[in-house]
Formats: sequence, C-alpha cells, structure tokens
Amino acid sequence: MEKTQKKEIILEVTAVVLATVMVMWFLTPVPTVTARFFWDQYHMGELALAFDRTDAPLAFDIGNYTFGLGSYDLSLAEWAFRKAVSIDPGILYGHYQLARVLFVKGDLSQAAAEIDAELTYNPANLRALYVRGLIRAYNRDLAGAASDFERFTEWAPSEWAGYNDLAWILGQERKYAEAKAVLERGFRNAAAAAENPWLWNNLGVQQLNLKEYKDAVASFSKAKTLAASLDERSWKSAYPGNDPSGSTGGIQAFQTAIEKNLERARSGFSQ
Repeated sequence: MEKTQKKEIILEVTAVVLATVMVMWFLTPVPTVTARFFWDQYHMGELALAFDRTDAPLAFDIGNYTFGLGSYDLSLAEWAFRKAVSIDPGILYGHYQLARVLFVKGDLSQAAAEIDAELTYNPANLRALYVRGLIRAYNRDLAGAASDFERFTEWAPSEWAGYNDLAWILGQERKYAEAKAVLERGFRNAAAAAENPWLWNNLGVQQLNLKEYKDAVASFSKAKTLAASLDERSWKSAYPGNDPSGSTGGIQAFQTAIEKNLERARSGFSQ
C-alpha cells in the first residue's frame, strides 16, 4: 500500500473517531455519567465539572462540598455554581450560593447580580434577602441593607443574625435607640438568644453609644462569658461562608473586641 493511501486511511479513521466522540459528547449522556462517576467514586471535582453537561444538581453538590461542607476552595466552588446555573438557571439556591462565594471573594458587583437573579428565579427564597443585605451593607447602601434585614427578620423571626445585622446597620446610621430596640426584639424572638454572645455584644455597643454605661457593662460582661466558650464549630455555624482555617483567629479577635468594649463601658460608668 502506498504512503498516500495509508495517509488517506489514517485521516478517514481519525475523522470517524472524532465524529464518534463528538456525537457521544453532544448527543449522549456519556459525559454526564462520566462526571457523576468521577465525583461519586473519587471526589475529583475538576474532572467532574469538565465532563458535566446536563446534571445541575451534581454541579450544585460539588459547589456545596467545596464551599465548606467538605473542603474550602472558592475557585472550584464558583466554577461549580456557575456550571449549575448555566445548566439550570432556576435551580433553587444556585444563584444564592454563587452570590455568597462572590461576596466572600470581594466581588460585590457580581454578587449583587447573582443574588438578584436568585430572587428573580426563586422569589419565595427570602433567605436571599439576608445575603443581599450584606452585599448592600458592604456597598454602603445602608438604607437598602436595613430594608433587606428588616424583611428577613419578618420572614425568619427565630434567626438571630437578621436582628444582629439590622442593628449593626442602624448603629452605623447613628440610630442607636432603634438599633437597641431591634436587638431587644431579637432577644424576644430568636432561638437561644440569651446565650448568643454576638447579640449581647451588639446590645452593649448600642447602650454604650446611648451612654447607658451600667447596662453596657452588664451586656458586655454577658457577651464575654459566653464568648469564652466559643469553639470552631460554633464559629463556623455563625460564619458558614468563611475560610474555616481562620476560625481560631476569628474567635480570638471577637473575644478581644468584647474585652475592649467592656473596658470602654467601665470607663464611662466610672466617670
């Protein structure tokens, strides 16, 4: 057989192989099945996402796993959530989780777009209001943040974080009495509020700003006692999107801040 004929045969075979691969890739479930295999058997997120074409829940699961449930890899989590919403734009919590990742990465503009997309596709998911409130707060849209946090407390009255962050925003607006009232509402409604050091510390801050020094000392003292027993698990529960490797440092910084607040309150009380 001449070299020219051999070359032609090789080219024809190559073309058939490539055509077969293309058909398998675009017209069969093989890539997605392969993706599921790589993830279920080996937790190989990069390969799974590269092969996944139609399985939005798979991509979403990979995103959740790499966003703190199993590991912490923001780049892989972002890729996974982007893949999930590209396959199924309406997947519940898809844009929400992507917004959280982007917020942690500091991309506030894209985070805002994604959380708005979550509310567009899943308007009943009012948990997105809390994340949008955070994004607006860091964008210095205090009025918008306050509105979102207020709506969130109405939707989830038993969750402490909405009250805490609403009071934080009102405090930045120098509305200390309103902030104090919000926290008192939180103590009445939120689960286990009396054992929450964040609420006690925030209440102390508002009392300090109102020059209610005696009450502030009591609040900061309570916060200090409760914060002393914080561990990594409780810290991760309060800040689920943050890098878990920073839990110990975060706890120490929080305890130090409470101690300084207590010193300020005592100083004011003694004058």
